[in-house]
Amino acid sequence: MNLKPSFEWVIKWLQLELSLLWLMASLPSSFTILQNKYVDYPGDFILGALFPIHRRGSGNDVCGEIQLEDGVQLLEALLFTVDNINKNNAILPGIRLGVLGQHRSDILRTRTLDTCDSGFIAMERSLDFVKGFISHYNEYHEREFHCDNGSPAKFMSGQFDRVIGVIGGQSSSVSIHVAGLLRLFKIPQISYMSTSPQLSDRERFPYFFRTVPSDVNEAAAIIDILRYFNWTYVAVVYSDSEYGVHCYEALRDFAANDSICFTTPQRVIRYQYQDSDYDQIIRTVVNKQNIRVIILILEKEFMIHVMNAARRLGVGSEYVWLGTDGWSSRESVVMGKEDILEGAIAIQPLVSHIRGFDDYFTGLTPEHTSLNPWWSEFWGKYFKCELSHESPTRNKSNIGDVEESVQDPPCSPDLRISELNGYSQQPFIHFVRDAAYAFAYALHNMHAELCGGVPGVCPEMHHIDGPHLIEYLKNVTFKDEDDNPFRFLNQGDGPTRYTIVNFQRDPSSLNYQWQKVGDYSMRPEGKFELKIEDDRIRYRVSSGISEYPQSTCAKPCSIHQVKVRERDDTCCHICRDCGKFQIKHDDFHCDDCPLGQSPDSLHSTCNPIEEQYIDYLNPLAMAAMIFSGFGILLALFVLKVFWRYNDTPIIKAAGRELSYVLLFGIILSFSATFFIVAPPNQLSCGVVRFFLGFCPTLCYAAILTKTNRIARIFHKSGPSETKFISPSSQICIVAILTSVEVLINAVWIWISPPDSIFTFPDRGTKLRICKGLDDYSYMIGFVYPLILIIGCTIFAIQTRKCPGGFNEAKYIAFTNYCLLIIWLAFVPLYLTSTSNGIRVVTLAISLSLSGLVEMGCLFFPKIYIVLLKPEKNTKEVVMAPNRSSFATLSNSAPVASSNTPKVITSNGNYASSQHLSPEEILISNGSFSDPSC
Repeated sequence: MNLKPSFEWVIKWLQLELSLLWLMASLPSSFTILQNKYVDYPGDFILGALFPIHRRGSGNDVCGEIQLEDGVQLLEALLFTVDNINKNNAILPGIRLGVLGQHRSDILRTRTLDTCDSGFIAMERSLDFVKGFISHYNEYHEREFHCDNGSPAKFMSGQFDRVIGVIGGQSSSVSIHVAGLLRLFKIPQISYMSTSPQLSDRERFPYFFRTVPSDVNEAAAIIDILRYFNWTYVAVVYSDSEYGVHCYEALRDFAANDSICFTTPQRVIRYQYQDSDYDQIIRTVVNKQNIRVIILILEKEFMIHVMNAARRLGVGSEYVWLGTDGWSSRESVVMGKEDILEGAIAIQPLVSHIRGFDDYFTGLTPEHTSLNPWWSEFWGKYFKCELSHESPTRNKSNIGDVEESVQDPPCSPDLRISELNGYSQQPFIHFVRDAAYAFAYALHNMHAELCGGVPGVCPEMHHIDGPHLIEYLKNVTFKDEDDNPFRFLNQGDGPTRYTIVNFQRDPSSLNYQWQKVGDYSMRPEGKFELKIEDDRIRYRVSSGISEYPQSTCAKPCSIHQVKVRERDDTCCHICRDCGKFQIKHDDFHCDDCPLGQSPDSLHSTCNPIEEQYIDYLNPLAMAAMIFSGFGILLALFVLKVFWRYNDTPIIKAAGRELSYVLLFGIILSFSATFFIVAPPNQLSCGVVRFFLGFCPTLCYAAILTKTNRIARIFHKSGPSETKFISPSSQICIVAILTSVEVLINAVWIWISPPDSIFTFPDRGTKLRICKGLDDYSYMIGFVYPLILIIGCTIFAIQTRKCPGGFNEAKYIAFTNYCLLIIWLAFVPLYLTSTSNGIRVVTLAISLSLSGLVEMGCLFFPKIYIVLLKPEKNTKEVVMAPNRSSFATLSNSAPVASSNTPKVITSNGNYASSQHLSPEEILISNGSFSDPSC
């Protein structure tokens, strides 16, 4: 045979050879692969099949004994299904099976190989499919291999050339190995039991399909069952296989946002653990006193070890075992451990039975070996006997030639399989049926399209490419065994269909069996739904316990409490109340409410706190307004007296125009209180900010102008004229001084517009105040009035020696001292107080007291003279020199005397006092040679 490989085929052969080298390196050194057995069911199209006919071997034996449950029943289910397909004229028309013994061409042909439940063996056996595909490709695409006579090269005389796809394997580990190999050659594969989420990866396994759902859905079903029974504290034992690891990871992901906690998860290291290791797993779990539910994500052989460990340690009957499809459907697991597993709940892919299969299987005889090469071995194992053509050893395997010393008796020809001797149809073999029908309907749809419905295989279907076939598989639809529609989800996964079963004891027969108690499936709108029939589920009837126990580490917390995990076991918790101003975010966290909000009674939502502010009904505000009102009345009284006695000497000497300005400023100081205690808004806050600096500025501008005028008059040197002493000039000077404060306030308001804001002196209080009241910015308005106060003090000192009617130094000084005491008392109180009421009242009372002190010190002495001492309201008294000044100056040089008093006129000249106002009176009799006081 000549070989002319292309570059593409060289690459594929290199990949294949590397897989073989890795496979052989992984097998035991003493193992020798013997000639394979396989089922040969002739047909036009070949379905390859991989079934675990034998168990995985131990030691140097790769394959163990034949499996009564998984292997042979699965194979026979496929043969039964293919036979039914061939008998159905509605599928792939034109081909029928003939009378037994006559040769007719069958539409499907099955070639089945044994995987021994091993990924390595499955890969080695799958190479026959690959070689047949290469041979077929060589014939119909690029003829690169041919014999010496020019005919295309054939593998095993062309027996494998018609392979169009593979059904299998059973375990996820086997399917992952096989799928990785078959994808290299684009061979479609449909598994009937592999549920690992890894196999849903279409990039890694584009040619892989399965009739069962992914374990992600099984994990979701487990979580829903835990929620249904309110089991929140659960143990998990899982294997280190792809099935166990990925199912546990899916469980953990689903439980991440739930209150369910998996404590001390135990991982079984396959093929390495001894009995002592399994005992340690059980001890670790039972040491958690509050655990009553144990999830077992194990294959059947490892589940048997765990149950044996529970038996050895005398525990198990007080626990609820929650199982998966990896072991719950195998009778070999529960046999002899019924008392431990009673009440167990398991999740299995849809439990169903193939109609007619029981009659078919129980009707088989030893002659069936002609089709199924493992049938005789199964027959001898099932009946514990030896067929006449078998060697007289009980467990002589066609795989490993292992003999045991115990011999079985010869098989009776009358033996038949029945329910009486232990037969029961495995509840999951209908998935094999679905896999076969998926290929059949995909071929049927292809036949309808390529052959136009003409019976028989048309030339267009002599060669079928894998990429072409999977497009039909993705869209295939048909009725399953229960007449429900079947289609592949996510272009590869089987529909989500699970059955919830309960291992219970029948009160009448006292036999243990799995009973259907619910299901878990996808609803038409795409949501998953768990249904459990409470009246059918039972716990431990034999022990008189009907109710399932609780499995929780702590009592449920109140609706407003959160859980605080304990340090020793993060699954356990204590309950803690959320803070006074916190809401419950989730079961483990509290969140602070924003400022200005407080939680409701359930601590579930934050609600706005009712705002507070100083208004006219506040007791402090009312006290401040009463005080200010009293001050306004006093000021009006003073104004009335001044207006009534406007032309008297004492009033004239006080400077009438400036006194009226000062009284106006005092009245404004009292009036500002009513804006300060008003509800905060943009208008009231703007008025308050303006008045805080404007009122004292107006008052002290008048006082400063007045004292400055007197000082300039009495300190004039020489006969020069004193300027700007007229009433209009004084008003202008006051206006100029006040305009500075007005400009400061205008700039301040422009930079920071007044408005009301919210402040929070504590978490439970929400105050609406004027912006700036909660910091030191209001002090800006008092800077300029302070400068004026200093100026007033300086000029008051300079005029201290002037005549009594003009000398107000002691009154101004006393006023300043009082104001200093007021501000030293109230300003620190304002700055340090955290109470908005105290701050507001501090401002109001400070302005009112300032006005009252100014009125009392500068106006009340004059009111006293005008009303109670009118005899002192004369020119002589007003012109009387300051005694202290006179005593000081009497020792100076003599001055010229005259009988007529002289005064300085407004232009600085001397004139008679009889024609001048009191402000311009000079000390009479020439008491001073110097015009200064």
